[in-house]
Amino acid sequence: MEGIARIAWSLTLAWNVAFREHESFLRLFLYVVGTEMIMEKPDEEGRRGLAGVLALCAAIFFIDASHSVVIPIFPSFAVALGASMMVIGALGSASGVARALFSIPLGGLSDRLGRKRVMLMGMIFFAITPILYTVSSYPLSLIPARVVLGVGMASTFSIGFVYVSELAATPIRSVAQGLYLSSMGLGFTLGPLLGGITAKIWGYSVSFYLSSGFALIGLLILFAVPSSVSGENETVGRRPFEGRSAGFREVLAEPRMMAACLANFLNSMLFSALFIFFPLYGGRIGFDESQIGFGFAVRGLSSTLIRFPTGASAKRIGVMRLMTVGLGVSAVVLLVLPSFEETMVLSLLLGLQGVAYGIYLTAGNTFVTEEAPAELRGTAIGVYSTFSNISGVISPLMLGVIAEAWGLRGPFQVSAVLCLVGMVVMLVLVKKGEGSSIKMHEETP
Repeated sequence: MEGIARIAWSLTLAWNVAFREHESFLRLFLYVVGTEMIMEKPDEEGRRGLAGVLALCAAIFFIDASHSVVIPIFPSFAVALGASMMVIGALGSASGVARALFSIPLGGLSDRLGRKRVMLMGMIFFAITPILYTVSSYPLSLIPARVVLGVGMASTFSIGFVYVSELAATPIRSVAQGLYLSSMGLGFTLGPLLGGITAKIWGYSVSFYLSSGFALIGLLILFAVPSSVSGENETVGRRPFEGRSAGFREVLAEPRMMAACLANFLNSMLFSALFIFFPLYGGRIGFDESQIGFGFAVRGLSSTLIRFPTGASAKRIGVMRLMTVGLGVSAVVLLVLPSFEETMVLSLLLGLQGVAYGIYLTAGNTFVTEEAPAELRGTAIGVYSTFSNISGVISPLMLGVIAEAWGLRGPFQVSAVLCLVGMVVMLVLVKKGEGSSIKMHEETP
């Protein structure tokens, strides 16, 4: 532990030095991308907040790289252990169950104890999960690892988005959100590429160890992030768990928020279809692990490149409009994807889906954090994430049954059609909510 503390302290010092050396460049960059950041030299609080944003983005880069290293190889790894299509769907649902059960409690816990503490726990779980894979010898023995992964995801990504929103000063908050999601996208670009290559050359175990190593790096970097920033962004400890159910009701009673939650359910269904079954579809048409990893890397890079401009322009274009476009394009791509087997065409389609997903992801998270009052941001993002997590339970099981009965083209086509139908309901809710006030902004006693 002493060694870890020394490394964390060294990272903190190095980060502070690097920030001071490049402060002028960072301020110029923020000005160029269109923020209204004040031109005076920031005070110590502003300096600490901006340095924390950058450190948190670095940490989440490594965590998403850790998570995505395994994505292109896990389905084939499970098949090698003897898993059927239905069992692979059940394994996908296992992590979804954990996310569904823990997202809201962990969001509330982060409101009370602080984002950093909850995220540190989540990153430890990310480091443990790949090690559990290496000791699994039959398909059902993978379930505990998938549950641990689900808790790690519930503890990290969405809470981190709230965290970065609170660390950033108001004039640069949308830019900070875009940087955070772009950092996730870069990690999600690097991870599948390295996971596919290492699995092809050295085997699955090396990929799993690489995943665990990335998680440990992210954990160490997170120690350099300030626990909180004083002032208007300080929300930790303001609201106890009592009365949290009132927050749930406020979220779900607002039609536009309900539309956003439905959209997240549908987006998660498309995500499950692509990331659980495309590796198997790729293997069926002759792709190896490195080719599948390359396809996901193309998708990840495309998604990353669109996230920052989406975050910077979300308020001007309209976040709900961006969410609708992103979700619709994703559905159309999945509908036509299994009609092709050529590497170039599939890579282009994955890239297009990455752009659509990046638009949706950025706009969706921005919508929720901007609509929720400060003391309920963790709870609101927890409710929003729970709809995704419920889909993460139902969708893999449903799509696994479809794949078993109709073949590997079925999950893509069925999920796309269901998404397009669900979007009709979503748009009705959006129309219903037009002109109404956001109840979550009302003061609660």
